Amino acid sequence: MLDTDTNPLSKAPVLLVEDDVLVRTTVSDELRANGMSVIECGDADEALEVLRSRTQVSLVVTDIQMPGSMNGVGLASVIKREYPELKVIITSSERPPDGAKFDQFVAKPWDIPNVIRHIKSIVGA
Repeated sequence: MLDTDTNPLSKAPVLLVEDDVLVRTTVSDELRANGMSVIECGDADEALEVLRSRTQVSLVVTDIQMPGSMNGVGLASVIKREYPELKVIITSSERPPDGAKFDQFVAKPWDIPNVIRHIKSIVGA
């Protein structure tokens, strides 16, 4: 368990974008158990609503394959254009296409301790 008084992730939540409710809930629960706050979104449109509401987040973790107006690669591209300082981790069972804009890639199925290591490394925790 992380010390939430010194953990930068406890101050600004991780924005988790995953359309599979079971996966999203499981990962969110694990992140919370490790001292992180989480905002859950089921698609890119929801995630952009959160970001455009000026809600502060520490980083975005997004699946590639999702329903809605865009997939996770499209979401990452919008984030990098509109919020260039915001870090994005893309996850999928397949590698993202060449030229995709993101900060780190985490292969699925997720190894939760590995995901937590990636999140901590990307925000400098």
